[in-house]
This record gives sequence, structure tokens and C-alpha cells, in this order.
Amino acid sequence: MTARFTLFGIKGLKVPDVAQLVAEALSVQLARRESSYKGGEYFFHRGADEVEISVEEHVRDEEGFQAEPEFSEYAVLVYLSYSRLDMEERLLAVKGLDFLRSESI
Repeated sequence: MTARFTLFGIKGLKVPDVAQLVAEALSVQLARRESSYKGGEYFFHRGADEVEISVEEHVRDEEGFQAEPEFSEYAVLVYLSYSRLDMEERLLAVKGLDFLRSESI
């Protein structure tokens, strides 16, 4: 079975606002979590179907590096792990949320 990993980004909004948009688009509940590694507050969901959704601020680490330096203009990143095409299509309909990349392994 092929696993699909997809990245979206949005400019100009805060993590809680993006999490709400993603939750509504995908009809899921995202739990608020804290992690210094992920820049503080982030939102996460793991479904029974193994799909994982993470909405995170795009921050710099202690050494000044961003997780996704090629997309430095995006304030918030949305990671979909083990995603499905229908989920990606629903996220594409969210105003301001841009598809950044996808890979299958």
C-alpha cells in the first residue's frame, strides 16, 4: 500500500484559525497540543484510518532553520500523513490554503 504525505501552507493567519478551517473542511476534531519543537501551540488529529493531520506555526529552530525553508513565506503549515485524495481536494477549497507538495512512498 502506498503512503501519501501532503503539505499545505497559508499566509496571514494564526494556527488556531487555520486549525478551525481545516477541522471544518475535513469534518474532524483537532486537539490542541504544546511542543517547543513545533513552536508552541499546534493542533493534531489521528483518525481510525491512520490519517494524521498537524497544523503548526512555521517557526525557526534554535539554530535559525525552518522546517520547510523552501516555503518560508507561509506562516502556518498543514501536514497530512497517510492522506487521501478526497481530503486534499477538500483542503484545496479552503480560501488561502495553498498546496505545497505531495509525495508517495
